[in-house]
Amino acid sequence: MKRTISIVVTVAILVAAVIGAGCAGIEKPPEPLEKITFGVETSILPSAVWVAENKGYFPEEGLDVRIKEFGSGRTALTTMLNEGNLDMVTVAQTPVMFNSFDRNDYVIMAAMVYSDNDVKILARQDKGIKSPSDLKGKIVGITKGSTGHFFLGLFLTHSGLMLSEIETIDIEASELPQALVDGRVDAISTWEPHIWNAKKLLGENAVLLQPRGGAKIFREDFYFVPNRNFMENNPETLKRFLKAIEKAEEFIQKNKEEAIDIVSQRLKVDKELVVSVWDDFEFQLILDQAIIITLEDEARWAIDNNLVDATEVPNYLDYIYIDALEEVKPEAVTIY
Repeated sequence: MKRTISIVVTVAILVAAVIGAGCAGIEKPPEPLEKITFGVETSILPSAVWVAENKGYFPEEGLDVRIKEFGSGRTALTTMLNEGNLDMVTVAQTPVMFNSFDRNDYVIMAAMVYSDNDVKILARQDKGIKSPSDLKGKIVGITKGSTGHFFLGLFLTHSGLMLSEIETIDIEASELPQALVDGRVDAISTWEPHIWNAKKLLGENAVLLQPRGGAKIFREDFYFVPNRNFMENNPETLKRFLKAIEKAEEFIQKNKEEAIDIVSQRLKVDKELVVSVWDDFEFQLILDQAIIITLEDEARWAIDNNLVDATEVPNYLDYIYIDALEEVKPEAVTIY
């Protein structure tokens, strides 16, 4: 009897070992990728996104990032807020500021890049424009509610003019170069690659207007902005997203030439353009105090120029989401 029990136990152990060995050889199915529907402006600003996409950093972090392209961050943000079919967008500070007077269903998760030389004003010389003061009484094409809009106001103030002394026409950013060439406007205030494209089309008739003394009067920040509901329900997904962007940031810093190739090919623009402006951009994830200061300054400008009905500046700390970047890159968070 004892011998029989011993044999049964031995067989059971052997069977278990065989089954265990077989199971060890079976690969565990991969976890399903977390989906993010992501609205991205087709410009040089989100270069870290283009690099992360090209290098496969999103799936490396367990993400299925579905990119929808937009001509401007303003349009991307408006689409996310009004249509609800986007989880996150890339957008600069001015559309964030304008929307903050009416709603708070979005947050700034991080800035991915900043520049003090991306937004510019290009004019037609044959319209009698050679210096900033010549803009008085002229028609300027802008993308209303964008950084080009705010920069124009700042530029005019710096030049001794007021926004009310010119006429503005609201045109989607990608259409501004052709509007200038066709003579529908006398000048445009926008960002790259649209300035480059307009200069190329206008040739010697183009004049790039500079602030007095070549002063740097504006810092453009470009953000990752998820809708608040997505942020609250997917904090781990957003952390993984920033890890992918951090990889792209490191790649850009170590592989400048290849990064330029990736961006120029992705945007289908001349490599010469990307090379010429690349050093104007600081590609790094940050949440710094300058973000708050800039938003407050722009909000006061909007109030002073009667562009909004409000009379008080929103509390922009309520629009900042610190947790994701603080875990991924804590040294980049200096907001207080």
